[in-house]
Amino acid sequence: MPSPNSTLAAGVTTLLDVARDAGVSRATASRVLTGSPRVSPSARDRVRASAERLQYQVNAAARSLRTARTGLVGLLIPGFRNDLYGPLADRLDERLREHGLSVVIGSSGWSADGDLRVLESFAAQRLDAVIIASRSDRSPAVAAYLGGLGSPVVLLDRDFTGLPCDSVLTDLRAGITEAMGALVDLGHRRIAVSAYGTELRPGRQVREGFAAAVRRWGLDDDCDLLVDLSDLDGSAGADLGERLLAARPSAAVIGGPTALLAKCLRRLRERLGPNPFPSRLSVVAVGDELLADVHEPALALVIRPVERIADAVADQLLRRLDDPASPVESVTIPLTFRPGPSIGRIPR
Repeated sequence: MPSPNSTLAAGVTTLLDVARDAGVSRATASRVLTGSPRVSPSARDRVRASAERLQYQVNAAARSLRTARTGLVGLLIPGFRNDLYGPLADRLDERLREHGLSVVIGSSGWSADGDLRVLESFAAQRLDAVIIASRSDRSPAVAAYLGGLGSPVVLLDRDFTGLPCDSVLTDLRAGITEAMGALVDLGHRRIAVSAYGTELRPGRQVREGFAAAVRRWGLDDDCDLLVDLSDLDGSAGADLGERLLAARPSAAVIGGPTALLAKCLRRLRERLGPNPFPSRLSVVAVGDELLADVHEPALALVIRPVERIADAVADQLLRRLDDPASPVESVTIPLTFRPGPSIGRIPR
């Protein structure tokens, strides 16, 4: 029976030999030698030293298999219960299928740890490229993983500091400011706005849009008017409605996943009485065009052009695959305000 060190005696060093010499698992040695950031500095140094000492050489045939095209593109999203990601995935799949590519979707479940779990799965599948709409764009661990992924990355409305990636952004800041300006024209001064946290670019954009409107028109700058979307589950919609009412606004600009927005509007109707929009509260929705159109009355809306966003993402990704050395490019898609019967002059 061959001894465990028979490969060394025969002059052929394997990955397992390197791992044993460095005192790490085979998986850890593999991550070091493929450039993954998910390794401690001390383990990385030991593996590299062992590989050099044992004159380890990567199997060229195996590496060619790893670098061959798979025809798969990963799409990391924070969750499925949202008006954006389903239609966006449909359009992306349609566009990329024309070029022989298929979309693999992974959801983080609105968790930064979930972002890493999905990225690890994508890395194991050796995808040709990844599109990132992560739960957070302020996670150093996620940024480090993306930096060492080895596949082209397109960021979707995310802005990782110091990470040179192609991106498609939305100008939600301008959309929020425009909607608040329309409400100001109707006499509103106390306008509540719901916002994601600052660990997410759309959350920062909403807060910047709110602050810009407050400065421009001298509106009430009560911190209660900026209502945090800390819990994005649909069951939190009723609580969001209560917190909006507690701020005592005459108008509200409300965004969030579809189920959350629908339940928030239901709670507002329950608390304000029959036909409350806009007689008791003017309401603007953000992004959810289908819900806005079927609601009674139809909701004024900050429009998110999903198809245009998806086309821009597909264009960025295909350009990068066609020319990996091309300069990093960022595209910003404007969001515009559409008036509707859910807003009116401030109640007297």
